[in-house]
Parts: sequence; structure tokens; C-alpha cells
Amino acid sequence: MDGSPSELDPHSAYDYRSTLANQGMYEGLLVLKDDKTDEYEGLIAESWTPNEDQSVWTFTLRDGVKFHDGSPCDSAAVLANYERFFTLGLGPVGVLARFISDYKTQITAPDGKTVVFSLGSPQPLFIAAIASTYGTPIANVAAMKTHETDGDWGHGWAVTNEDGTGTGPYKMVSFTPDSELVMEKFDDYWRGWDGSHFDRIILRVVTEAATRRQLLEQGEADVVDSLTAEDVNALKSNPDITVLLNTSTQVNYFVLTEGGPLASAEARQAMCWAFPYQEVIDGVFKGNAKQARGAVAEIIRGFSPETFTYSTDLDKAKELFTTAGVPEGTTFKLTIESGVETAKTAAQLFQANLQQLGMDVEFDITDLPTFYSSFYGDAPIEERPNLFWWGWWPDYNDAWNHLYPQVSSEAWGSKGANAGFYKNERVDELLATAKNATDDAAYNSALAEAQQILSRDDPPAVYYAQPQWTTLFRKDVQGVVFNPINIGTYAFWKMSRSAQS
Repeated sequence: MDGSPSELDPHSAYDYRSTLANQGMYEGLLVLKDDKTDEYEGLIAESWTPNEDQSVWTFTLRDGVKFHDGSPCDSAAVLANYERFFTLGLGPVGVLARFISDYKTQITAPDGKTVVFSLGSPQPLFIAAIASTYGTPIANVAAMKTHETDGDWGHGWAVTNEDGTGTGPYKMVSFTPDSELVMEKFDDYWRGWDGSHFDRIILRVVTEAATRRQLLEQGEADVVDSLTAEDVNALKSNPDITVLLNTSTQVNYFVLTEGGPLASAEARQAMCWAFPYQEVIDGVFKGNAKQARGAVAEIIRGFSPETFTYSTDLDKAKELFTTAGVPEGTTFKLTIESGVETAKTAAQLFQANLQQLGMDVEFDITDLPTFYSSFYGDAPIEERPNLFWWGWWPDYNDAWNHLYPQVSSEAWGSKGANAGFYKNERVDELLATAKNATDDAAYNSALAEAQQILSRDDPPAVYYAQPQWTTLFRKDVQGVVFNPINIGTYAFWKMSRSAQS
């Protein structure tokens, strides 16, 4: 991995590296089936049924599911899970809060095997949300509460521990943040171990791309996280390596903090005009990406093809900086995670353009846990960097879900992923309209206007690339499947090594 899981608490982790780890240790009621974005398979739930208008969803739990401490995962345990999730109210809470305003009355358990979600209005997207890998894994709350401190539901402990709390095929053996996480198979996992499976999963952090490539080529790593475009293209001809390049729902961007020199829309528009889009697409991604058309990837439900798209125009950037009162000599502080070479190179090219305008960028390159503590932290605007690098994709196939955590004024800091503390009242209104829109026309109209504002009128970020997601692994590893929503994660139980190895 190019960076470490930031935390292991499944009710607060909201980044893909943490979710990658948690996919081994926890399971939700449902999950997307293999590479599909609209088909599901049951995990802890063996079946699910909506009523006629899809306002009530009933889930029947599977027999024989146990937590890692051996206790049964019944409907009471599932209810406790959602009580903890909503009470903590951390990063991923919006995944389900869109549909549930009062968990105490809307989530019930009429018997030990049944959980009912009464949503109050037709909600066909609820099934997609409940299958999301973000925020909905089922955890052993009773075990977590034995580690409670000051009413935190054991959150402080669960950030780095899993002992007895998981439901997934693997249990944690050890976790050294920013170094290594080791999982071993849970013998009583409900699907059993009769087939061909890995007994042990090791997630190792190696921030240097060249070293990750070397480990893969030498067979000392089976799967690696992101590599440079040059490495990816070179490995395509290696007969021992499989290289998957897939269209995904990810958009890469630089968050623009709405304060200091970037407080005005004009200053943030200037940053968008100053960015070297084509130079980054050609030079950094080597053709394995295209320029983003605003905040939403093209294959996401609700994407608007009419969204304004910037080009590089330093004269316009200079004019807008002048209008905004941002003087030459201004230095912007950028916080960026170590290990992602494409991000650093793109930032350096951005810096070169800003230097032509008499400005500069100061880089703060940090390890991933430190980066997350800042990105998802609650420090006030004046204490935040002017820019963060980030990439985002939705929790499920829906543009509202993609946008809300990034730009809603209710999703600042630890409540979402609005790291720049962006606030636009009209965008908030449009998101509210799209949230419960009863027909596609109203939904698409609200989201189209929101996307236009976020790109052209009042940008919260420089949206610059929609990259292909690259998965690289040894040819003898079986069961690696790319899902354009569940990016960067693996169904570890379904993976194995082929016999010829």
C-alpha cells in the first residue's frame, strides 16, 4: 500500500485504505456483487425485501454469523451497531443519514433474525446505501463498549484495535500504523474455509513507488497500490504481472480552503484557470486519465454533461487574482500525502504555473495518518492549509452522495470530507432538493445546477482529472475483481493462489 489505514473503527473510517483493511475484518448486511454497480449479494443478511413503494425495507439475517469473540450476530446486535453509528455521527454517517433521521423509531427488530428500516417515504436508493462499504459494516458494539472512555463507545480503542468486534473472514493479529497490518482467518466465519483461500493477509505500507514496483516484480508482494504511469506502462509487458486499467468513478482535485487568500469565488476561479490540465493528463498520467468535467465522474448517476470545464489560461487567472485582491508574492500552503507520486508531480506543475504569476506554493508532505487528521479535522479555517490534494468517489452510484460529503456545509471536518469548509447556500438548497427528489427530472435539474455552480461560479476545488484506476498483481493470484464504486478494496475471502504457483 502507498499509505496506511488511518483508523480501523468501521463507524468512523472514511478513506479507502481503512476500508480496504476493514473489508477483511467486517461485513455489512449486503455488498455490491463482484464488478456490478446495481446488483447485490447478501452477507450478514441472507435476504431483503422492500414493500410496494420501497419506503420499508426488511432484512432477514443469516443463521450462524458470529462475531470474532464467538458471540452471535443477531438482530439486537445489529440494532446496537446502528445506534453506535448514528450516535457517533462521524465521517460516513451521511451514507445512511440521508434516509434515516431517527434511528430509534426507524430501525426495529421484530424478532431475532429480522431488521426493518422504515424510511417514511419511497427510497429506492436505500438498497445501494446499505450495501456501501463505507460506514455500514456490522460491529460487535458490546465488545467495543468494554473499552469505552468518557462515553466514546470505545471509539478511541477501535481506531487501532479489532479484538472480538469483527464479523468478517479475517481477524486482526497486529497493526502498526504507517507500517503494517496483519490479519489471519477467523475459523468460525459463516462461509467456511472449504475452498481455496488465503490464511493470512498482510497490508504493508511502502511509500516509495519504485520500491513497490520492485517488490511486485520480485514476487515479494502479490498486489500493489498505485504506481507511476511510467511503471504501469512498463509492467504491461511483464508476463508475471496482471495490469488492470479500469474506468472508475474517481475524480482527483485540489481542495481550496474558503478563507485567507482564497476566501472569494474569484480567487478560487483564478486557481482553476491557472491549473495545467493537459500538461498533467499527458505528462503525469501518460494518457491513463482524462480531464475531469467538474466534481462528478461521467459514469455516476446524476452527472451533468453541461458542466463548465476549465482550460489553462494564465491571463484570466491573473485578472481574477487582481479582482480578488490577491497580490503577487502570495504563497499558498498545500498539504499532501506522501506516497502518491501522481499527486506530487501534478502539484509541482501547478506550482510552476503559479510562479509565472508571481506566486508560489509551500509543500507540506505528510504521512497518511497525519494528513487525515488535518483533512478530516475540525481546526478552524484560519488554521487550515490553503490547499489539500484529494481524490473522491461515491459511497454508492449517486451524484448526490458523491457531492454531499465534499461540499455540503453540514459536512465540514470530522462530519464529512468538506476539508476546505466550503459554504454556498444555493448548493445546500439544491442538494436538499435532490436528496428526496420524487422524479428523475427534479433530481437531474437540481444536481445539474449544483455542478455548474461548483465548477464555474463558486468552485470549492480544482477538479483536474478522472483517472483510470490501476490494479497490479501477480499472475498467480486469483479472484481480484475491480468494482467502479468499491475502488481500491478487495474481497479477500474470494482470493486465492493458483495451483501452478
